[in-house]
Amino acid sequence: MKLVRIVLAAAALALAVAPALAGFNDKNPVTATVTGATPSGYPRTMVEGLNAVVRDAYPGSSVSFKPNSPGGGVLAIAEGQADFTATATGTEIRLANEGGFPFKQPLKGKFSYVMQLYDNQFIHFLMTKAWAEANGVKSWADIAAKKPRMRLAINRPDNPQTTIGGPYEVMKVHGFSIGDIEKWGGSYVLGNSAIGLDAITDGKADVFMNARNLGDALVKDIAGKRALLWIDGDRATIQKAADTFNFKADMVEKGTYPFMDKDYPTVRMWVSLLAGAHVPDETVYKYVKAIAEGESRVQSIGGSLKTSFTTPKMATNPASLPYHPGALRYYREKGLVK
Repeated sequence: MKLVRIVLAAAALALAVAPALAGFNDKNPVTATVTGATPSGYPRTMVEGLNAVVRDAYPGSSVSFKPNSPGGGVLAIAEGQADFTATATGTEIRLANEGGFPFKQPLKGKFSYVMQLYDNQFIHFLMTKAWAEANGVKSWADIAAKKPRMRLAINRPDNPQTTIGGPYEVMKVHGFSIGDIEKWGGSYVLGNSAIGLDAITDGKADVFMNARNLGDALVKDIAGKRALLWIDGDRATIQKAADTFNFKADMVEKGTYPFMDKDYPTVRMWVSLLAGAHVPDETVYKYVKAIAEGESRVQSIGGSLKTSFTTPKMATNPASLPYHPGALRYYREKGLVK
């Protein structure tokens, strides 16, 4: 009789657990909206490419792109206006959790981690040679000491990763702030990296601080028209700035650009896919599975994915943000996390 009760109890438990562990290994379609990328440029190309991989893995799926910004993307998934955001870094994650600018209130618990997409987004710290020589500037220390008037091409603060999470922190560890630029008689050209590089080309900016892929063809082209230099510094000091948002300092190798006669330090960032708390486990699981099993196709999207994305690195989570249950399930099945 006791054995019968044990068998019945086990059967009841199996029935209770079955719905929660329902298999997601079918080909049934999913519906999702991915945001975080601007209407044009590489981020959009990346999102459209990832979505295509998922649609092909699950025929009939409706997986679409909704333009936004890195900060706006996190807010959108937290408020249920989109399901995934594909351009989040440690900057957006921390600021959103804490309610720091540009977020108006803490969003902790309203979004979670899905995957690392790549970890090779490099902030470019460039200055024109003419401006550098006129002001006697070679390094961050020189800028801090001499307080030169500069026209700075930098992104808007509502794009936190390439402002608050990079240049702003590097300025802080060298003893000055973004607000000091105007105090020194300078000005800003605010916009994405393409706008900033146009300003350098047109002689409307002296200094450029934004993210580009290393060895960027446009930077090389501009350097052939207007001599450029990389702002020098100490890697250990740059690391103090990088630590704030779980990034790391790295060295850009000599020869990456024609004007680089040695290695120069910068902030190296990782970029991740996040999901809103409202997104079903099945949707996240299937999105992750499609990307993981389509590694070569994901890499063929190009850019940072080509040089940095690998399936084993997808579960890398530098900010230690809780995984979405759907993502965690897949990673545990594959032994990528315990």
